[in-house]
Amino acid sequence: MNKIQPLSFPVNNWEHLYSLQKAISHNDQLTGRKLSLSGQISNQPFLQNQATQIDINFIQVDQPPDYPLTGSDTHELGTITLTEQQLSTSIKIDRKVFEELRMNLMEYADIDGIHIMVTLGLLSNEKHWHNGKTLQIIQLDYAMKGNS
Repeated sequence: MNKIQPLSFPVNNWEHLYSLQKAISHNDQLTGRKLSLSGQISNQPFLQNQATQIDINFIQVDQPPDYPLTGSDTHELGTITLTEQQLSTSIKIDRKVFEELRMNLMEYADIDGIHIMVTLGLLSNEKHWHNGKTLQIIQLDYAMKGNS
């Protein structure tokens, strides 16, 4: 059975773009349906304590996604790959979840002294994450934390 490796990081910035002109000219169904978070993970033994950039793209879909079950009887939310100290993933979420995440980010992102902390739970039995290896994401939490 795989262990859950937690990775936490503060959100450095986030982006949500909607342009009606782009949607009309490109007829792009994803325009306005992508929310991107980025940050840096530091001091994590699983990443050999190397500073690692992380980008998470949330893609809004019309139907609730079918999250497959893992061997550990948990749902896989997506996969994430480590490439040259860079992590990136795209996770499909339904409209309700997408809007709640977007509203929380808008509400808390610009308040002085509050940091949005994201924690990922990844399945791995390894002591360290090796370059080029893809892991399953089974947990993704975010919380607003104030300065202490």
